[in-house]
Amino acid sequence: MLLVFLLILLLFIGAFMFMLTRFLQSEKDRRNFELRLKYSENIVPHKLQAYERMTLFLERIRPSSLIRRVNPTEDIKSYEFTLIETIQTEFEHNLAQQLYISPNSWKIILSAKNATQLLIKNTIEAKKESSIKEIQEEIIKQSMEDASPSSTAILYLQKDIQNGI
Repeated sequence: MLLVFLLILLLFIGAFMFMLTRFLQSEKDRRNFELRLKYSENIVPHKLQAYERMTLFLERIRPSSLIRRVNPTEDIKSYEFTLIETIQTEFEHNLAQQLYISPNSWKIILSAKNATQLLIKNTIEAKKESSIKEIQEEIIKQSMEDASPSSTAILYLQKDIQNGI
């Protein structure tokens, strides 16, 4: 009789421990889910804002936009410096956004910035005997013939957002 009682008690304790373990695990899972949800609520808006800011950056360094915004100087070399400095300043202003942007997207943005600066340098080098107006037209022409680095990067950012951030 005592043996049967102990066996029933052990079964009861075992069932209780099993139920307690399952309950504690489900509570732990629920808390983790709530933390992830709270994290998402706080981080996702920052990520979206970072993607928006970097899209704006890419639009601002698009050669046609850049040429319209930057006043030409009388000297071609100083004009080249001003264009490249404008791109660099815009980039440095947005450096903190890399915290919220995927590493691949950040590489694409960096490549677009560098490619735009290179396009400006190469075009000015090839047309150094031309007027600033002709150089501006050539930079715009070059960026239209090949898809501008900014356009390619913006498409990549759009896909990144659509795939979920």
